[in-house]
Amino acid sequence: MTILRTTSSTTTSPGDEPPHSRLRFWRSPAGQPRWARPALLGVAALAALLYAWNITSSGYALYYSLAARSMSVSWKAFLFTSLDPASTITLDKIGGFLWPQALSARVFGFHAWSLTLPQCVMGVITVLVLYRVVRRWQGPAAGLLAAGLLALTPVLASLFGHAMEDGALVMCLVLAADQYQRAVATARLRSLLLSGLWIGLGFQAKMMAAWIVVPALLVGYLVAAPVRLRRRLGQLAVAGVVLFAVSLSWVALMTFTPKADRPYADGSTNNSAFAMVFGYNGFNRIHPGLVKGAIPVFDGGTGNGSTGGSGEGAGSGGGRRAMRTRGRARAGVAAVRCRTTPTLGTA
Repeated sequence: MTILRTTSSTTTSPGDEPPHSRLRFWRSPAGQPRWARPALLGVAALAALLYAWNITSSGYALYYSLAARSMSVSWKAFLFTSLDPASTITLDKIGGFLWPQALSARVFGFHAWSLTLPQCVMGVITVLVLYRVVRRWQGPAAGLLAAGLLALTPVLASLFGHAMEDGALVMCLVLAADQYQRAVATARLRSLLLSGLWIGLGFQAKMMAAWIVVPALLVGYLVAAPVRLRRRLGQLAVAGVVLFAVSLSWVALMTFTPKADRPYADGSTNNSAFAMVFGYNGFNRIHPGLVKGAIPVFDGGTGNGSTGGSGEGAGSGGGRRAMRTRGRARAGVAAVRCRTTPTLGTA
């Protein structure tokens, strides 16, 4: 007599699942514990709850929300990340982090919650992708621990719960790490290019801060990628082209568009996007005056990098400050006028 015995398994396999089970996103993929996917969805739901807890009262970042409103009513302002709907002056930084906010405001109306909503979504995506990165490395339990710690970190809950630029940067860099992990394990060029793409998009969110990870990724790929050194160097060169092309796309747009057809580059004294990005928001914060054409960051209103001074330096600095103030005032008036636009709601 043959006795048939069934054994329960803590992992799923293709034979254990009914047809079309792949469409059921709550089921763990083959080869993973049955509890992995439900637990991950629970962590993601917790993250969404924490990040959106105060979404209706998250408030406005006045300078950025002014630009987001302008970008939501004008495609030209959207493209150039302008402070005003007439697109006469840009933000004093690349405003790529405002693109999701502007699209959300265009769809749902201009509210504090509609500006914060994209950051909440980015936070949940970051939690899910971090789980995948750690799971590949140390398994589902470690991945859930990492995702849970990320979701419960107070500073990140605040970061993803407000309409600021840091959320987009964090998400892009975690996505870049995810693709880099694939690339360094398999030497697939496609994954390496996607990693460079995400770093480039992170540059649109917070400029040179996105490049901080590049040296570490470069050395890691040179040391660990399972292909010959010559091929590694070639792949890194191609990925570098993608990274810098995406990173510098907005600067190139501003540089090659006739000045009469685009807004003034705030943060510069010569209407230069390069000076704004790499001077005012970059090297000049470490070494004042290194990049010419950038407004002095620590000039105390004098224009010469010190707290005192007179003559041409002080006069030109005061003039530049006044020019920026007038430009922002004009942008503010224009944005206030657009409050009557029917497609926008009230705050």
